[in-house]
Amino acid sequence: MLNSFNSVLTIFIMIGTGFILTKKGLFTKETSKLFSKIVINVSLPLMMIVNIPMRFSKEKLSNSVNGITVAFFSIIITYIIAVWLCKILKIDKSKKGIVCTMIAFSNSIFIGLPVNIALHGEESATYVFLFYIANTCLFWTMGVTSIRSCNPNKSNMFTGIKSVRKIFSPPLIGFIIGITLVLVEINLPVFIVNSFRYIGNLTTPLSMFFIGTIIYSINFKNIKLDACSYMVFIGRFLIAPLIMFVSLKVFQLPVLLNKVFIIESAMPIITQAALVSDFYDTNSDYAALLVGLSTVLSMLIIPIYSLIF
Repeated sequence: MLNSFNSVLTIFIMIGTGFILTKKGLFTKETSKLFSKIVINVSLPLMMIVNIPMRFSKEKLSNSVNGITVAFFSIIITYIIAVWLCKILKIDKSKKGIVCTMIAFSNSIFIGLPVNIALHGEESATYVFLFYIANTCLFWTMGVTSIRSCNPNKSNMFTGIKSVRKIFSPPLIGFIIGITLVLVEINLPVFIVNSFRYIGNLTTPLSMFFIGTIIYSINFKNIKLDACSYMVFIGRFLIAPLIMFVSLKVFQLPVLLNKVFIIESAMPIITQAALVSDFYDTNSDYAALLVGLSTVLSMLIIPIYSLIF
């Protein structure tokens, strides 16, 4: 319990630093975008290339197939339950797709990865990416289709080749390279490993600074939530982790994987939900607001789940 408490405090201090530096004017909206680009395109892929060969063997990887299966299964079930809830509450068709997507898909990599590393150590990174594979594949197929259904008049830009490109993002490519190095048993030169590790270590602090800037930018005085918003938060932070918990009971999986997957399922709404919603003109302001609020709420939820599990 003490270790979890210390890890949570570490997260809060890094986020608080980002918040304060934004308030002082040292960080801006452009700075936060730069942090995002560095993490997604540079530090995160390099961290995967180094960490996976260090932490995993062929045997461990072969035992991880069930983990990916659980991730796919739990996300799909969560989405189905979200659709069911929308019908019960008679959510307007213009919101239904984005609401179901926000409930089912979490910010598994940009926030989920640094949080899990802070809570469970660097060994958790590969398990995070097992969840990420399912989360990103389903989002850029099922999730995008769901959001687009809210505005059938918009062109279908995010399907086909473009969706495939989104799935094979730099972090996933870094993950694949790391897995390949393990399978073919190739050891990178020491100078490359050290360089990649130093750059990869930027991932957690830059991600936490980014969250700090996002929290500072939210105008809490003008926030008005409806029943639909509360349903999204309940689905994202309670129903999704509960479904994951039940799904994990079906398989005998490593204890660390169980902890990582539950934390991953309790992460805030996937950021891309707001971006895709903006492209398809489907309540993008509403989606952006809930993405930001869910990020703030996750700072309260994370300590609870870290202490429980």
